[in-house]
Amino acid sequence: MKECQLCKNCFPDDVATCPHDGMPTSHTIAGEPVLEGKYHLECRIGQGGMGVVYKARHAFLKTQLAIKVILPDLVGNDPQLVTRFRQEALAAAAIRHQNVVGVTDYGVIDGSLPFLVMEYVEGESLHDLLAREKALSPERALELITAVCAGVGAAHHQGIVHRDLKPLNVMICSDKPNLSQAVKILDFGLAKIKSGELLGSFIQAQTTGLMGSPYYMAPEQWADEEPDARSDVYSLGVMFFQMVAGDVPFKGSSIPAIMKKHISDPAPTFADYGTRVSLELEKAVLHTLQKDKTQRTATVEQFVEELTAAIHPGAATIHSSVGRSLPVSSLKVITKPPQSRVFVDNISVGETQNDGALTLEGIQSGNHHLRISHNGFKDWFGDVVCDGKPQQVVAELQPGVTDSRSSIPMPADVTVSGSGRLDDSHFQATVVNDGMGQTASHVYGTQSLPPKKAGKSAAILGILGVLALFLIVGGGIGAAYMMGVFGSKVGPGGNNAGTPTPSGTPVVAAKADLVAIPGGTFMMGSDSGLDNQKPAHSVTVQPFKMDKTEVTNAEYYAFTTATSYPRHQAFIDWRSKRDGVTYRLPTEEEWEFAARNGGKNNKYPWGDEFKKNCAVVDKDNTEPDRVGSNSCAKDWGVVDLIGNVYEWTGSNASLYPGSKGEMKPTKELIYMIRGGAALNKSAGEFGITSMFRVDVDGAKRDKELGFRLVTQN
Repeated sequence: MKECQLCKNCFPDDVATCPHDGMPTSHTIAGEPVLEGKYHLECRIGQGGMGVVYKARHAFLKTQLAIKVILPDLVGNDPQLVTRFRQEALAAAAIRHQNVVGVTDYGVIDGSLPFLVMEYVEGESLHDLLAREKALSPERALELITAVCAGVGAAHHQGIVHRDLKPLNVMICSDKPNLSQAVKILDFGLAKIKSGELLGSFIQAQTTGLMGSPYYMAPEQWADEEPDARSDVYSLGVMFFQMVAGDVPFKGSSIPAIMKKHISDPAPTFADYGTRVSLELEKAVLHTLQKDKTQRTATVEQFVEELTAAIHPGAATIHSSVGRSLPVSSLKVITKPPQSRVFVDNISVGETQNDGALTLEGIQSGNHHLRISHNGFKDWFGDVVCDGKPQQVVAELQPGVTDSRSSIPMPADVTVSGSGRLDDSHFQATVVNDGMGQTASHVYGTQSLPPKKAGKSAAILGILGVLALFLIVGGGIGAAYMMGVFGSKVGPGGNNAGTPTPSGTPVVAAKADLVAIPGGTFMMGSDSGLDNQKPAHSVTVQPFKMDKTEVTNAEYYAFTTATSYPRHQAFIDWRSKRDGVTYRLPTEEEWEFAARNGGKNNKYPWGDEFKKNCAVVDKDNTEPDRVGSNSCAKDWGVVDLIGNVYEWTGSNASLYPGSKGEMKPTKELIYMIRGGAALNKSAGEFGITSMFRVDVDGAKRDKELGFRLVTQN
């Protein structure tokens, strides 16, 4: 690759003269200006102590990106550079916060030049802002530093220390409505690869005329001690001092002079710089600049609280946006096959080992989307809820064609929880459109989520308004359930009386549409097909009533407006109380009896031959179709028993009497699901029939899982 010496645009190696300004080009990186066949480097936008930053565009998504390439001639010929930088890249990618520039990919050019792919930020650095405005009011400085601390705090909660905080590493976006959203922290993955390498970067920074890190380094960093969160607090204290006073507290004509002042000289006061501030604010800032880190402000949260109390006495809880530390979790991902690439919130975090395992530490509390990729297999999507406890996810990828553009963010609709079992605290619902505002409800095994805070009710109502619009035009509201919108009561003060539906009328849920199915004896299973379907054996069931369809969105919406806990068992209890009957999940025997027309022992609900227009199967994606859109019910009128979505049963996983199959022992509660889903096939070894059965972990969360209820009444 060559670059124009004037405009810094990037060109192929055979371009000797810039077509824009006629200036000669010079060679920089070997090869074409395209990394991994998908990142087109457009122009150089900056250079720091360890690398060069390019503006780039994704070849397929056409999105703007920033790519930083680490150049060995800037950091020395270190054979371990790539390995250590990869570790730093993983750490940077693990931080997901609105005030941290997101890292979306990592790679190595020609085995020696590592690079990071980051979101592209349009705006100016805090360094440029201070160069233009010199000093800021304490109130504005507090607003800026609070946003910076929010991002830094998110990293600290995962055990990640920035190590090189300075105004040049803080960007202020030009397209955000306020400072709390506009602030973005750079270079979490590039700050300090190794302590001894920083001096070289300082020299490079001086030769390029940039203000380097020496002005912001904590005393312990000069002694080559391993920095911790308090080292970042020191740097933030220097930055706040500079914002208010107009200059950094420790200056010198050389790096040794600056180092001496950080290590041994007392911190100056604001008055030394001609700036008047309150005694409380002076104390809060000087607290961060203590030489002994054990005497220093301990956390960024404490720093913001002390600043807020000094600038806005009595209103710290109103102005501070940095919350208390949330617990972090360890997440163990096990993939089949092993050596699969793992993405968390669309960020690559590494590959599983030969045993299929990858353990990630310091995962923040909350819901995280997972994607697993492996060549020759379909991408696996999942969702895990982290709450401070160790979590484990097992991902079994299905053979098939996968998207080679593995770094492209993909929808994270298919979800799996960390651990747990199929009971009243492991369900959450999403929906499938039936064309009339009625949508089939899907049940996802998940860990129970805490009720949302009442203070969010206004925002929830706003979201519900948008979702109502989706329903009017025929869309589903599955995304709302995925986001936990209905985890809180809706309506003023949580009172659900008269809660409006999309049509503006109060929610009035009709009683369930049940079909009476007489009891009888039938041959369950089959003497052909998969081992877990063998052998055919006689089973007798008692009369029961079954939902004609999966639980509809309208009914589930009525439930969620009446409860703060959208869980499976809670829904069953709610509906049982509403209708005055006792509902439950069907047993496997009941489900198959209904699907085989009782003693007729049909292969399908409509007969013994597969009919393409009778079931939603053979699709090339997991998107369910409208309820009853492709259904040919026969004797009892129960629809969608085959295809569209799998359905939970209340039966524990087991083999039939006399089966020669094997079922591995497990400590988890495993249940049987029936009926197949949209992605399943109608023919072949795994063709869906009324006898097809799959054993699934009770903690499974998946877009292809739904449920319907039965009653003996």
